[in-house]
Amino acid sequence: MLKLLKSVNQARGSQSCHSGAPHIFTPKLILLGFLSLTFFVTDSSPRIHAQELPLQNGFAAKVNGEVITLAEVMQLINRRLEPNVGRVPKDLLDAEREKQKPIVLRELIERKLMVQQAGREGIVLPEDAVDDYLQKTVDRLSRVEGTRFSIDDYLFMWKQQFGESEVQVRKNIGEEILISELQKMKLTISTSISPRQLREYYRENMNEFTQDGSVTFRQLLVPVNDQDQQKIIKQVDADLAANKNFEELVRQLSSGPRSDQGGLYQLKQSQLEDRFPPVPEVVNGLEVGEYSEWFQCRGYAHKILLEERIPGGPLNFAEAQGRIRMTLRNQLQEKKRIRFERELWKKAQVELFIPGVQIPKFS
Repeated sequence: MLKLLKSVNQARGSQSCHSGAPHIFTPKLILLGFLSLTFFVTDSSPRIHAQELPLQNGFAAKVNGEVITLAEVMQLINRRLEPNVGRVPKDLLDAEREKQKPIVLRELIERKLMVQQAGREGIVLPEDAVDDYLQKTVDRLSRVEGTRFSIDDYLFMWKQQFGESEVQVRKNIGEEILISELQKMKLTISTSISPRQLREYYRENMNEFTQDGSVTFRQLLVPVNDQDQQKIIKQVDADLAANKNFEELVRQLSSGPRSDQGGLYQLKQSQLEDRFPPVPEVVNGLEVGEYSEWFQCRGYAHKILLEERIPGGPLNFAEAQGRIRMTLRNQLQEKKRIRFERELWKKAQVELFIPGVQIPKFS
């Protein structure tokens, strides 16, 4: 990791880094003479202005007057598809991006509605809440990587990987915190779960309760900006074809963390999921003894060997009852969530600029 941080620092140095009855309106002429087709509904469902028009100045939607841009939609889509870049044909990724536009926009609209509702409820973001969240994230990542990261390191790597600036990341985290506080206010469950309910659920759903599995793998990293990168990659491939020991190749040629340990990682499955994509997806897709194809992540070309996978085992009732209680409480919470969602949407003013968005309709 010292080598990783050194590379990070070098890379940083190289970069200047919406009561009453509905109103009736006539269609009005807008951008370049196109006519908008606008639908107005009663207060029992959101007011949706659905337009089949070219995107206006990059707008994807307006939510109670606040804009969601097409750039925001595409940024979230690209972040989600990042693990597949270089592993899935570009034309399939482009098709998936188009498919995801209305789905992601629907999510962003609801997110905007919840942030707006949090403001109406008087929920305020504490001064240090974002930094506290980032620090916990960095601490968790540091434990997984085995090397200490700073918040600046994390934000820099996030920008490298996903193209999101520190301002964007902090804004998104702040909104997530506000939404979390709103959900606590609206969805907290005080109903108790009886022992009988716990045992009945366990008997009927035993297969749901397993303990965390684990994986053991080694990874070799070559910096993308290394002038000898392709030479090193070819050497590694040739040596592996000649059945040379991967651990020794990592010690000799890797510029990543734990190279002095042969790039060894022994992680719980939950810890694996904390790593930057596409590492979790790659590891989960390997068979024991199988090497990954080369892939890029955080400024490095990666090669991974999966050495061991231990699946999670069943939990007995004593071990599972905490999770069962959580599951039953989540079911009760889901009923409250549906009621909350109905109230959130029914007075909303939503103007759409992307076709195909599925908006909740409540009678």
